[in-house]
Amino acid sequence: MGIDFYNAGMNAYSTKRFEEAYEWFMKGEEDPRCMFALATLYYNGQGVERNFTKSTDYYARAADAGILPAQVSAGFAYANAMGVPEDFDKAAYYLKMAVEKGEPAAKVTLAEIYAKGFAGGSRKEAAVLIREVLATTGGEEAYDVYSRYDLGNVK
Repeated sequence: MGIDFYNAGMNAYSTKRFEEAYEWFMKGEEDPRCMFALATLYYNGQGVERNFTKSTDYYARAADAGILPAQVSAGFAYANAMGVPEDFDKAAYYLKMAVEKGEPAAKVTLAEIYAKGFAGGSRKEAAVLIREVLATTGGEEAYDVYSRYDLGNVK
């Protein structure tokens, strides 16, 4: 039986041996879980120099492979130009994947993109997303988007 690079990397990561974790994750780089872990290391600058371009690349690859937190992170990165040009269409692409799985943070970010009139979304769609979040999990960010874009008056 071969080495599980992801688990070996997580063992090192959990004891803050970030450079060793990086080495393990790189060995398993084709595993979507390792892609997500590499993205996190690059995003936080743990064991590697902080690099948003690399983190976003790994988040996007892991997102395309179905990793939910990577879908949220990739969407957020494209919406906020984290090492890549701001791209609301790409942001929406990744966020929609997570929204389909019911992820509240993705709903909030996608709602804000739609409320601004980007990615083909509408204020009505933004209001629906925000109301879903406020009805289930709430949260300061959701209420902020709801208020800032006056989504309470959208039918």
